Formats: sequence, C-alpha cells, structure tokens
Amino acid sequence: MRLIEAWTFGVAFAGYAVGLFFYVGYALSRREMWGRWGRRVLIFAVGCQIVSLVTRVMAARTVFGQNWYVPWSNWFESFSFFAFLIVVGFLLIETSSSLPILGVFVVPFAGLALLMSFIEPLLSGQASIVRAADLGLLLSSARAIPQLPPALQSYWMAVHVPAMFVAYAAFTNAFGLGLAYLIQERQIKSRRPAEFIYRLPSLEELDRLIYKVIFLAFPVLTLGIILGARWAYEAWGRYWGWDPKETWALITWLIYLAYLHVRLAGGWRGRRTAYFALFGFAVVLFTYVGVNYLSVLHGFLSGVGR
Repeated sequence: MRLIEAWTFGVAFAGYAVGLFFYVGYALSRREMWGRWGRRVLIFAVGCQIVSLVTRVMAARTVFGQNWYVPWSNWFESFSFFAFLIVVGFLLIETSSSLPILGVFVVPFAGLALLMSFIEPLLSGQASIVRAADLGLLLSSARAIPQLPPALQSYWMAVHVPAMFVAYAAFTNAFGLGLAYLIQERQIKSRRPAEFIYRLPSLEELDRLIYKVIFLAFPVLTLGIILGARWAYEAWGRYWGWDPKETWALITWLIYLAYLHVRLAGGWRGRRTAYFALFGFAVVLFTYVGVNYLSVLHGFLSGVGR
C-alpha cells in the first residue's frame, strides 16, 4: 500500500512538471494541441495524487490505527495537499474560461509546493547531523506517516483544514491571474511586445477572473476560520486566543474583505486590484508558512503539527 502511495505521488509530481512543459509550449507556439495535452496530463496527475492521498489514509488507519487520520496532518502532507488543490482550482478556471495560457502562471506554484513538502528536515535542522550521502534518506523521511498528537486526533481536522486550503489555493490562482494581468498590461504598452501576448486574454477578462476567484474563495475562508474557532473551543475551551496563526488568519480575512470592499463599493479595477491580489497572496504565504516559526499551537515545525 505504501508502495502504491509513493509511486502515484511520484507520477503526480512528474505529471505537474510535464503539464507545465506543455503549457509553456502552448504559450510559445501557435499549436492548440499543446494546451489540450497540458490539460490531459494535469487531469491524469490529479487522479494519481487522489490515489496517493487515499492509499495514505488507508495505510494510516489500517497499519497505524489512526482512525481520525487525514492526509494533511504535517509539513509534507500539507504542501502536497496544497499543490493538489492549486491544480484542481486551475483546472476549474481553465474549464470555465478556456484559457490554457494561464497554466504558465499557476502550475509552477503547484510544483513549488511539492518541492517545499520535502524540505522540512532541512528547516528543522535534521540535515546538519548527517552526511551529504544520507540526505536523500533524510528527505524521504519527511514522507513518513506522522503519529498524530491528541490535539489533532479530531474530526475537525477533516473539515477546518480543507476549508482553509481550498481558500489558499484559490488565492494562489488569483495571484497567478494578477501576474498575468500585470505582464499583459506591460506588454501592451511595450513597443516590441512578446509573441505570447496574443495568447493572453484581455485585461478586462483577467480583472474579472481575479474578482470572481476571490469572491468565491472569501466565503470558504470565512467558513474555515469559523470552523477553526469551534475546534479551538472544543480542544482548548476558548474560541479565540490571539495565537499568531489565528491573528494572521484574521489579517488575511481582513485584507480580502478590503479587496471586495474597494472593488464593489470603491469601484477599483485593473492594476490596483491586481496588486491587491499579489499582496493578499504574500500574506497568505506568511499565514501558512511564516507563522510556523511563531505559533506553538499551530506550527508544523514546533512538534505539534507533526
């Protein structure tokens, strides 16, 4: 079972890289088939990662007896799940908008998330005590199924965390759209625009897509925070304790609330909202990764989240 899990994860990882290759080929050529193949490869890779996630759960529950185990419980699993949701979000956007070119701006973040999933031993200092020849074994240990502490042995882990990650993945897609907007705007003003500019949608369409993605993700983020507060009450007897993770989740929520306000009430459009999407994503990254060094209750590097 673990062999199937490892193999399908590896195929998914490779699939995301190959899918990105096809999307880059689509951007640099006039061949529509590159975009179609990129989509097909990503769908196949997503299917493989689903198998990997399911077999990981089966292994944890049958071999290790962790009845409440879900495959987003530690550093490796969270980034793997994050990458999966980024790609799923992109495929949904690509299906509704028929814009394969956007894969160039979104899929790299899924690959980066998968790479990040393996570096926890380096960040926690484990790599400094072994020879370079043993580094591969050390990094592979990051993929071990964790023994969950009591605080994570809860059904809330299966509802609160996915809601937050769905929102984070959507904001990642909005960030990619914001990058595409700024590049398209700059190319339009350039005297010698690059060839791929003709693959990019109009500025108006990119602006609309950014708004649509954030508009749909914001209620999911709100739900995730509410579920987290309810879990905190059950686990620690309080709904809110101003832990760094809680505080920065609230800051993230306020930033995207501000985006929706200036968009709907202030009439903001174009470059300003694109920069807003980029700034919001930077805060998402800090809330997700940076806070791990500050939060005792929520940090994957603190030992609680492993």
